[in-house]
Amino acid sequence: MTPKPKKNSYHHGNLREELVSVGLAILEAEGPAALSMREVARRLGVTQTAPLHHFESKAALLAAIAAQGFRMLFDHRTAALKDKRDPAERLLTVLMAYVEFALAHPALYHLMHGPEIPDKTLYPELNDAATRSYSLLEAAVGDYLVAHGGSAEGGRDATLGLWTVCQGVATVLTNPQNTPRYVLRKDPMGFSQRTFETFIRGISGGA
Repeated sequence: MTPKPKKNSYHHGNLREELVSVGLAILEAEGPAALSMREVARRLGVTQTAPLHHFESKAALLAAIAAQGFRMLFDHRTAALKDKRDPAERLLTVLMAYVEFALAHPALYHLMHGPEIPDKTLYPELNDAATRSYSLLEAAVGDYLVAHGGSAEGGRDATLGLWTVCQGVATVLTNPQNTPRYVLRKDPMGFSQRTFETFIRGISGGA
């Protein structure tokens, strides 16, 4: 017989990280409906009030989980960029890595961009992590524009445009009920690449 977890009335040094880790595991394995502060505390074997030492509300816990998601996305993009030097290849890689991440972590992806956290600026940790990931795309767009005779000064609008396309593709692919079946059945990554290549050519005037 498996012993019941012992309830602790204190919070140890790494409880915050454990709350985020267990919350993320529940989200990815069982979906958002299964995720609650009470359930996270139960699985960690701490009192129901212990999480409140670190998160004032469920929304704050969700924001911390989303921040972890953006750190994971940043690491995935950085790893994908390793040894790639051509600006066009680097830009495409940053975009494709975003879609790869979304497909590998759909529940986390939707939390990172969904209505549960309408204002990232209320959570500095989340806002910083999201900005850091976005900066990889911004840098890749700037390098691409310069390499194709443009100016990095025009990169802000181009970055926002490509981010919009990228998020649109990722959202479509992670919402199969709204996605044409041929896209998912045939080649979702090929569809993503062709879409991104079309828009990449567009920001450089079709060059």
